[in-house]
Amino acid sequence: MVIGGLQRCSFSDYPGKVAAVLFTQGCNFRCPFCHNGSLLAPKGATQYGEREVFDFLKRRQGRLGGVVISGGEPTGHADLPQFINKVKGLGFAVKLDTNGSHPEMVELLLKEELVDYLAMDIKAPLNKYDTLCGVKVDTRAIRQTISVISASKAPHHFRTTHVKPLLTESDFAGLLALVPPNSKHITQPFVAEKAWKAELRISHQ
Repeated sequence: MVIGGLQRCSFSDYPGKVAAVLFTQGCNFRCPFCHNGSLLAPKGATQYGEREVFDFLKRRQGRLGGVVISGGEPTGHADLPQFINKVKGLGFAVKLDTNGSHPEMVELLLKEELVDYLAMDIKAPLNKYDTLCGVKVDTRAIRQTISVISASKAPHHFRTTHVKPLLTESDFAGLLALVPPNSKHITQPFVAEKAWKAELRISHQ
């Protein structure tokens, strides 16, 4: 597992828990509004070895309630299940952040009970996914992941970064239609300053 960023303590990334946040390196999307641009490439300037990560987590046992695995896109890493299993072996609850592009991985993690909370980004209505993600997107995979998550018993929510120049009111209505009736949806406005701060956090902590 390639870890490109580490936030040692967060009070907001895992609902109800104080958590560390691990940012995996590499993403298959190229969203023009990405807050973590330094994590897009498969290799980044900053990387943490697994030994370093687990040494840190061992020192935080009893002090942190959870670990958030974000990115980048974590589900693109084949060794994600093994990595999470080690994290859970230390007694941490695990939250997964995903863009929903790998439904088979999400389904496996849920089947193996390796994730305790999930958050999935819904970027746009399906007809504008390619534009908002900067690449050709298999929207069937997006639909499937939404279905897998919403049908699971795991706590979860869906979320959207609302970039007003890129999403019209009618676009946003189409996006919200993708959210299952019994699932929570969170909207966050795009803030350029937040993007800059995210880059600084990942690069220098």
